[in-house]
Amino acid sequence: MKLFFFKVCTLSFLLLLSLIYESSAQTVSGRVIETGGSGIENATITVLNAADSTVVKYEASNKEGYFEITNLNNGVFTFKISCIGYSNQLLNNIRFNGSSVKLTDVALNKQSKELKEVAIESKHPVLERKVDRWIFNLNNTIAANGSSLFEALQVAPFLKVSDNGVSMAGKGVLGVMVNEKIVYLSGTDLTNYLKALRSESVEKIEIITNPPAKYEAQGDAGLINIVLKKNESLGWRGSLSSTYRQGFYASYNNNLALFFRSKKINSSFTFGQSRYHNMQNNWLNMIGNSSQILSNEQRISITPGLQAGLSIDYELDRHNNIGFIYNISQSKENNAFVNSYSYGKSNTVDSVLNTNGEMYRPLFAQTLNIYHDLKIDSAGKKLSSSVNFFSNRPEIRNNFVSESESTYAAVRNNNSSKYNIWSVQSDLTLPYKWAKIETGIKFANFDNNADVEYYNYAHENFLLDKTRSNEFNYTEKNLASYFSMSSELSKKMTLKAGLRYEYTMTDGYSPTLDQRNKRNYGALFPTAYIIYKADANNVLSLNYSRRINRPGLSSLNPFAYYTNIYTYFIGNPLLLPSYSNNFELNYLYKSMVSFTVFTQHASDVNSLLTTIDGPLVVSSGGNFISRDNVGAYVSINRAFFKWWENSSSASFFYSSSESKIEAISIQNGTSASFSLNNNFKATKQLNFYLNYSQSLPSTSGNTYTYSVRDFRVGARLKLLNDNLIINPSGFLGTVNKYDVRFNEFVRTERTDYYYKNFGLGITYLFGRSKVSGNNKDISFDEKRRAQ
Repeated sequence: MKLFFFKVCTLSFLLLLSLIYESSAQTVSGRVIETGGSGIENATITVLNAADSTVVKYEASNKEGYFEITNLNNGVFTFKISCIGYSNQLLNNIRFNGSSVKLTDVALNKQSKELKEVAIESKHPVLERKVDRWIFNLNNTIAANGSSLFEALQVAPFLKVSDNGVSMAGKGVLGVMVNEKIVYLSGTDLTNYLKALRSESVEKIEIITNPPAKYEAQGDAGLINIVLKKNESLGWRGSLSSTYRQGFYASYNNNLALFFRSKKINSSFTFGQSRYHNMQNNWLNMIGNSSQILSNEQRISITPGLQAGLSIDYELDRHNNIGFIYNISQSKENNAFVNSYSYGKSNTVDSVLNTNGEMYRPLFAQTLNIYHDLKIDSAGKKLSSSVNFFSNRPEIRNNFVSESESTYAAVRNNNSSKYNIWSVQSDLTLPYKWAKIETGIKFANFDNNADVEYYNYAHENFLLDKTRSNEFNYTEKNLASYFSMSSELSKKMTLKAGLRYEYTMTDGYSPTLDQRNKRNYGALFPTAYIIYKADANNVLSLNYSRRINRPGLSSLNPFAYYTNIYTYFIGNPLLLPSYSNNFELNYLYKSMVSFTVFTQHASDVNSLLTTIDGPLVVSSGGNFISRDNVGAYVSINRAFFKWWENSSSASFFYSSSESKIEAISIQNGTSASFSLNNNFKATKQLNFYLNYSQSLPSTSGNTYTYSVRDFRVGARLKLLNDNLIINPSGFLGTVNKYDVRFNEFVRTERTDYYYKNFGLGITYLFGRSKVSGNNKDISFDEKRRAQ
């Protein structure tokens, strides 16, 4: 079956490509130049019928003066070449009989009369609705004036931005792309990356709540695509920034970004160095009818890290681009922790287990993307191909000593994994007057080798405990093909529909247990969108998508992660993927007020099951829950005055769940949240912002989450002709707390991250401000599962 599917996809794709080549091979091409020989950009080539001078077609020259015209009927034509500031040229009696025609270079003379410069400014509304995504024009807000992208994203609708990453209202953590290139970072690494990007370099943010068939079907929380400004100026540009944060301890991060552009080369280099020093307190209580376990832990972590990235795009000719993108990161997190577990019944303490330990978590990761773009014609037909490779080597070296009145144990627990992921893909884009077609194929291969070693200290040596050690080798192969088409039925209505098929083959083997788990499965993922623009002020849209959530690779490894000698989490190699169906109805009024109603049904949701047997506490994942969510989201983006912009939002949803096992206690419930973001422009050089957000208590499945709120305040001061930017800021957050309810007991966890800090950032911009970096779009979504 899988071989047949691969052959059919490959043959169909090659046949379609050959038809496109055949239909686009008949062209008229040429070049518009100045009398000195250099190309003229944006010259207009007008094709006229030689018999009656009626206009047949228009085309414009590229930045080097080249143009190409396709799909002309046989006949005799006149070509009119014109450009502002130049005299016109006419090419008469150009005959087209179905074969390619190559014109000689057309030279235009500069007009001697100087034309007065006219500045035309076109300003887009802050929020727009396209057929399959929202467009947030960040460049038209005060927030884009001298801030990092991390700060600017906080005013974007549908998004929740924190030091732990970016999530979507009512859905969870989402994927982040820059010019449709997936950013394979999470947590603090993603935060650092967003802080290194400047909001002035961002043209718009595309918020994709239900991704179309072109993108991986993995994940149900959506995507955001950060679109950088496209400037053609040649030369160097760069920024140097440093941020200091004083919380319970001091932390800092430094970033350097360099961009270079020539006529053939477009490149960028980024480098980041950070050192985070944090403290957190965690309380974990498990209270049942017959027993109770009370614990608290204090953890102090120091995490130095380095990140670097290099991208180079080279234009071979006007039809071909090649390039590569390479990213590398390394961190060495060191945790010192102390925890205490009290075991007892009915408020009576029977015993206390104290654990002191140190955890060392080195991480080395690298990503390489090599790509080729073939521009088939000037109408936008394009074939993009790429090979992607990702390697990740996370380790956990955990040494701890647990002791009570009757117990003493010194343990060394080492977990190491080696992820190697590679993929190859090809995407074809075919724009026609009647529709835009996108199709492509992709193959991805996952390899994960995990090794867990558990040592007990005895006789002045650490001895391997084979009963608690394990090896696990996991491979996964995904083959995907997709087809989508969008068409503008009228000026008011646009439709888009797509279908994606993914076939997955998995093989997990434990040499220690001599246990093998193999599974092959395939699934279709349809998507559909319709948008109706009643008038300039009212836009309605409806969309649907089917998605899949495959378990993270680390969740499949059957190794145990120990907190102390009695408490651990173990992976489950039998985890299945979860599927979801998502519907959305959207309404946009005057590009200021958006209202969304959504529903989601998810089956076989991966949830955590915890069991207690005396002092032994074991947690593991399983496909226990099915869930239905229905909710609404509203956002308002408005400038009350030229000096005051407000971005506010609120969300609400109701969750109904079912459990396959009696041990998990299900409760239906609601969730709500709101945020208020204000930006004030005091002068051209000085801005202030004041943001507040709060999530109200919520219930979903067997988890009850308590209210959480945060408050941010800051300023942006520009000096030295706007090249020096100073950003003082303050942040105040609350303790995170939630209950996980089981039939026999309730697990309550409360974590204090000491979210109270003051920060100071300094950024210096240098070079030519209009240089843009490599904007190549590479998608390598599989990497997110290896984090």
